[in-house]
Amino acid sequence: MKALFIILAATFYFTPNTILAQEKNIETQSVEIENLISFIVENYKKKEEGGNGVHNLTFLIQVSNNGYSLEDEVVLKQGFKLLSKRLTKDDSISIIGYSGLNGIALEQESIKSLKKILYTLNNFKSSIKEFHKDGITLAYDYADENFVEEAINKVIMVRMPNSQHITETQNASAAPKKKKNNAIVLTAITLLPEIISVLKD
Repeated sequence: MKALFIILAATFYFTPNTILAQEKNIETQSVEIENLISFIVENYKKKEEGGNGVHNLTFLIQVSNNGYSLEDEVVLKQGFKLLSKRLTKDDSISIIGYSGLNGIALEQESIKSLKKILYTLNNFKSSIKEFHKDGITLAYDYADENFVEEAINKVIMVRMPNSQHITETQNASAAPKKKKNNAIVLTAITLLPEIISVLKD
């Protein structure tokens, strides 16, 4: 009886921890705003309904306290319009700000909800219900909580080189341990944007 109790206790203790220890496969990509259109063209081919897997994309957009420029807004809108044409209603996106306006601007939504997406981009600050100190950590926490099994889960960082930059690079290195690899990648990308062009070559 005692042995049975020990086995049951061990099973109860280790099973939840084993489940929690499994890392979710969340890929990180980064692109400068001026390359957003070509990035979408290269990475997201037009697909038929229900084909080529389901995408669950978290866009992490660099937005200063003053917002982004009209030119950047136009590129963002055109980028998401293009993405909406290439993906299906089963594919979802979320939009989160960092480097100034840190917060969730658009929670998980079908890529086909274009009006809602464009409204969010046009009213970024007012779309954020709660502001945070660290947009990067927030994005990974959100992507982890809203992970979709059997989908392609990604955090896509859209950088604005000309926007006012604050202390987000320091916050990136302070990301939770379970997201250590992603935090390291993002810190390197933020500090050395030229790495991206070198890797492409």
